[in-house]
Amino acid sequence: MKDVLKFLIFIIYATTIFFLPNHIYILICLIINLAIILLCKLSIKKAFFNTFKIVPFVLFTFIINLFLDSFMFALWIGIKLIIVCNTTFIYSQTTTVANLAKTIRLLCTPLKLFKVNTEEIEVMVCISLSLLPAIKNDLTEVKNACKAKNIDINLKNAKYILSKFLLSLIKRVNQIDEAMIEKGCDY
Repeated sequence: MKDVLKFLIFIIYATTIFFLPNHIYILICLIINLAIILLCKLSIKKAFFNTFKIVPFVLFTFIINLFLDSFMFALWIGIKLIIVCNTTFIYSQTTTVANLAKTIRLLCTPLKLFKVNTEEIEVMVCISLSLLPAIKNDLTEVKNACKAKNIDINLKNAKYILSKFLLSLIKRVNQIDEAMIEKGCDY
């Protein structure tokens, strides 16, 4: 129940940031995030580096909002995005994949009225979240292999490069599926 409450507070807090008026409230959210980082004893350097990784996305959003609205509006949206991404980093560092999957299963409990097996949802969430780092590593390996072979990644040859990547991904998913069936998962 504690994990469900933590998840709901995270969702409400992250959503509320976008509805807050600018100025002092955003500064308060920034101070709250910093306090949570310190209380949870997370690395400030890691939090800053993780936030720095999303700068291209924030800049892209800033530019689009600059064309659609004013400079100040675009700036505030960018700042709010950075705070929300920092909040997501804090949540991801303080929650395990298994706890998140269990939380999703508990939140889906009302679906049992419609004969939905929430344990299957938990397994699917757990597998999908566990596969993300492996997919990231595979993409890095593909990128490094292309660099080593002096192959430029562009639209012309992306079809061949991504087809091998997707084929290995499908094989990995099939292996997980076979393992689940052997363990008696009946889905």
